[in-house]
Amino acid sequence: MRGGGAKEIAHVERLRVDLALEGTRRTVGTLAWSLPNRTAFFQYDPAFLAAPLPLSPFRLPADGRVLPGHPVFEGLHGLFSDSLPDGWGRKLLDRRLSSAGYDARRLTPLDRLAFVGERGMGALRYIPENPDGDTKDAQADLDFLSDEARRIENDEPQTDISKLVGAQGGSGGARPKIVVGLEPATGKLLLDYGQQFPERFERWLVKFRSTDDPREIGAEEFAYARMAQAAGVVMSETRLLRTGKDAYFAVKRFDRSRAGCHHVHTAAGLVDADFRVPGAIDYEALLKITWALTKNAAHVEQMFRRMVFNVLAHNRDDHARNHAFLMNGAGEWSPTPAYDLTFSNGPAGEHNLAVAGEGRNPDRAHILQAAQETSMGAARAGAILEEVQGAIALWPTFADEAGLSRRRADEINGVLNGRKPSP
Repeated sequence: MRGGGAKEIAHVERLRVDLALEGTRRTVGTLAWSLPNRTAFFQYDPAFLAAPLPLSPFRLPADGRVLPGHPVFEGLHGLFSDSLPDGWGRKLLDRRLSSAGYDARRLTPLDRLAFVGERGMGALRYIPENPDGDTKDAQADLDFLSDEARRIENDEPQTDISKLVGAQGGSGGARPKIVVGLEPATGKLLLDYGQQFPERFERWLVKFRSTDDPREIGAEEFAYARMAQAAGVVMSETRLLRTGKDAYFAVKRFDRSRAGCHHVHTAAGLVDADFRVPGAIDYEALLKITWALTKNAAHVEQMFRRMVFNVLAHNRDDHARNHAFLMNGAGEWSPTPAYDLTFSNGPAGEHNLAVAGEGRNPDRAHILQAAQETSMGAARAGAILEEVQGAIALWPTFADEAGLSRRRADEINGVLNGRKPSP
């Protein structure tokens, strides 16, 4: 229901922000919304300032000021904008509210954060929480949920939106996905609504095919993960979950472990970069951010390696929200494991993040020029380039191991390695 006939939304004017980090919970501060200014304002709690952590050191320093949000994030701060699902998660919430008679266009960013509440990605929590579903059914029928997700994407009638809403977990990205508990020994899956699982379960994320994806995207992303690992790119553990109908890419969550939740901040959120705008930052800026945040040459080298992989593997959906960092309980930062690595053409056929000013056809010269922004030296940069090239050359092997069709494997191989189709 839209327009004048829609139900009134009780807007959230103020939220308490907590940090549930590695088993310890503390209040961070207060987030308030100014409706006339369409801007959020945040102030740290005095108790947090007595023992501060650098949750967002570049744009939200830990001091006593009242700090306004940024227009890039609809008036929100980059730190808190990272908690909001985009793409699929946003559409799912909007669809649920519309079916209940509300006009989702009237939601403020704080309203949306209240729906994230206690179950978002990372370690930030928002109180009071708006409940977004009452289902307690934890059975995970991947084929059924995938079909339901496609119906929602296509604005078709669906039968069980509550399961998808409850189990999307605040995850970002454009593709439909759910969070699950996975028992590694048996492969058993349970939908993750934030409940406690037995010790034998781990928290994973499972992706479904979008209407814009290739038919075999699950196997394709799994093959890319294997290729990235061979190239020295740090990845979380991955699996390809096969059913009688399809194959789904699954990845172990890096924001959850036996120790508890971990704080995650994207490059976009760290520097107020609009990830929807190609060129908002480039790879040289990403390398500088990595050094400024971590002060660790090995972490810069890892980010450089990911840049090389994205260039050589034709992953051009490499925007600033697809690069992120983890902070531990001591306030130390490191890059997250890489994620969302697939064959993609990017906006207008270019990388979202340019390499030495080149977005369409970056080559060895551009890569080595970008390396000058690091302390690794030309020889080490060249060695990394050769190592990644060696892994890319093995694409046919990874595609075959993932069960990708010969047609699709050859199509990608022709771009990556310029080879003729296999006989």
